[in-house]
Amino acid sequence: MSWIQPRQNSLEALTLGINYFDGVEFDLRLSSDDVLMLRHDNTTPEGKFVENLSSDELATCADRFDDLLSKPDFVNPWQESGKTVCIELKSPHPSSGVGGGWTDGKERVKYLAKMIRQVDESISEFELPDGTTVLYAFDKKFLSAVKQDGCKHPCARLMPNLREWGKGKFKKVVATPSFIANSLPRSMRFHQNRGAPMIPCALEYLTGYTRHLTLGRTVGLKGKALTKLTNTRRGFPAFVWPVKLSQERLVLDAGLTALTDDASTEITHLPDGSPRNTRPASEPIVAGQQIPWREMTIENRKDFLSMQRKQWKWRRSIDELMASSNDNQIPWEVPRIIGHRGTGKTSQLDFD
Repeated sequence: MSWIQPRQNSLEALTLGINYFDGVEFDLRLSSDDVLMLRHDNTTPEGKFVENLSSDELATCADRFDDLLSKPDFVNPWQESGKTVCIELKSPHPSSGVGGGWTDGKERVKYLAKMIRQVDESISEFELPDGTTVLYAFDKKFLSAVKQDGCKHPCARLMPNLREWGKGKFKKVVATPSFIANSLPRSMRFHQNRGAPMIPCALEYLTGYTRHLTLGRTVGLKGKALTKLTNTRRGFPAFVWPVKLSQERLVLDAGLTALTDDASTEITHLPDGSPRNTRPASEPIVAGQQIPWREMTIENRKDFLSMQRKQWKWRRSIDELMASSNDNQIPWEVPRIIGHRGTGKTSQLDFD
């Protein structure tokens, strides 16, 4: 049968994605009755603001987060196979009248803190290993909300700062000052100083002419620019989005994690002809064989991590890396492939 891509952020997409890749990324919004909903866009297909509608009213275009957590096919890999789950919290559109509107930043902090608290409460019943979950957001108030709420899980800010309002290219234009002012090395230092386990960042920091626009050190995926990146980050993980199939090998070979929209099971090889491994972290190739992380011996893991540590000049010692590893936990430094919105970006269509 031909591959049929599920709707982004749907239960089907996220369940397939977490099993097919090293993990998944998805978006959460809060309904008017305070239910966490799996939804990227700030409006419904009819143009209504998501935060102004109840969970029942949103049922035709968004699934409930709690319904995802009730699916063993999603939760078990998260608990038992070292899979990574990246949860992006979405702020409401300022015109929705929710979360402080256009001017009240304090209310937006409270709103985001409430979302963080609800995510914590929803997943607290599961025994999730350290290093498997990260919460992040574009909103500049997100880290203030994290500080206010005392989030139980690692948190980071998406770079550059994309606003909740505007569409398409206009959003990127508005984000240009943020992009220029924050080179990738500078953003990495910002995240490291705040205890984030990684930095989620746009691919434009690493490829094309755009990487030359930022103030500070220019880095990239090839040659001297890659050497600068490797020497600067010293293993600090970067989760890069969106990575096209043609760029996947470059990103992984730079020691970075790729968020991909290409989840078709029909894709067995990359454009350069090399075989595609969609689980380089949770099922790495060791001595020519693809072995699930949880089935690797301690020596296998030590050899695997030592090789990668040497290749990308990771800061942490092998003893520190092994201490942050177990059957269900893979160190943040190991490059991964993450399913963007589950099995890739799609247009937001109603359920059948």
